[in-house]
Amino acid sequence: MRDEIDYADDESIDTDHNLNESFDKVRIKTQIKRGEGTRDQDTHDIKVRAPTSVEAAAAVSNVIEELENRDVFDRVRALQPDADEGDDDA
Repeated sequence: MRDEIDYADDESIDTDHNLNESFDKVRIKTQIKRGEGTRDQDTHDIKVRAPTSVEAAAAVSNVIEELENRDVFDRVRALQPDADEGDDDA
């Protein structure tokens, strides 16, 4: 039979503990897409990180609300490429 050694109380043994600070964080990445046609789509990627899922969900909601309040979605929708750029049909 093998002797078992209890190292729990042995202070002479050095141990390394790694702490991953993002371990207890909740990350949410969501993609908002508007439009169905290939040339009529707007895509917005939103990423948030928070300590809990409740706070992460609130952060996503706050980001979307802030983008709406600042008319970001409408402004992006109104952007049009220059006629000279990327149009090889002419």
